Amino acid sequence: MNFTQKLRLFIMKFLTDTRADFDIADVVIDVSIALFICGILLSSALVELAAANWTGVDTSVKTVAVVLLPVLAVLAIAMVMFKAYRKGKG
Repeated sequence: MNFTQKLRLFIMKFLTDTRADFDIADVVIDVSIALFICGILLSSALVELAAANWTGVDTSVKTVAVVLLPVLAVLAIAMVMFKAYRKGKG
């Protein structure tokens, strides 16, 4: 079972939960704190990347550093949160 199938099953289980197996307050608090911390860290990292000296650097390298790295960081954070949640509640 790959990650997409596991995520789909998790979402369906969460949405169809009628026995209150999931404590929604814990989920909301965990996600809001994580997004707050990510917002602070990623915004300061983006400012530093944008203000860096890019003289002599190829444009493809700059594009990867400025566009792809933040996207990968967000995906990695989401995967870590998902694994931690599944491990704790699973």
